[in-house]
Amino acid sequence: MFVGHYAAAFALKGKEKSASLGMLFIATQFVDILFFPFTLLGIERLNLVENFTAVNNFDLEYMPFTHGLLGSFLWSAVFYALYYFIFAKNKADKKSIALVMGLGVMSHWFADLLVHTPDLPIINGDPKLGFGLWQYKGLTFALEAVLLIISLVYYLKKTTAKSGVGKYAAIGFVGFLLLVNFLNFYVLPSDDNLVSVAISALLAYFVLAGIAFWVDTKRT
Repeated sequence: MFVGHYAAAFALKGKEKSASLGMLFIATQFVDILFFPFTLLGIERLNLVENFTAVNNFDLEYMPFTHGLLGSFLWSAVFYALYYFIFAKNKADKKSIALVMGLGVMSHWFADLLVHTPDLPIINGDPKLGFGLWQYKGLTFALEAVLLIISLVYYLKKTTAKSGVGKYAAIGFVGFLLLVNFLNFYVLPSDDNLVSVAISALLAYFVLAGIAFWVDTKRT
């Protein structure tokens, strides 16, 4: 799952208005932000196998530190602690902000569970879980779109535009995310180079988080 992860970011921002939408974009993709450098360092293993699934060529062989259920929980706890004790320590609602940030990190594992082939460990090794929706390109695209649109509606309901731009920025942004996903699914060729896959993924995560920061400044 790619843009579907951001559904949790919009929903959690709607729940806790003091949280940063941009940082929630980082939180919901945090384990992937770690995963790609880990693969380049040989800590975890990603094999690029042509037509491994209908959606991508990712044979996710070994990733207990980022995509294990226990590993995901520990990274969630790290994010919670960083916000509770450092980033939001002077805010009255620091506990709520820290909680939604931790939930943002944790949401990644459960969203991946829907689409991954059985490659998500509980701790390390078997059993590995995954419902395998990546074997069905149309269903995967539809799921991510539905999740994003529902979360966008909730976000818009719970926030108020500061200006005319604020009325449409989030809608346009989600439309852009869906376009990116469409191109990724149906237009762009698969990349068989791990370094370029990692760089493009990391670049996308941070650029989209930056846009989310900007969108969030237009609503209150």
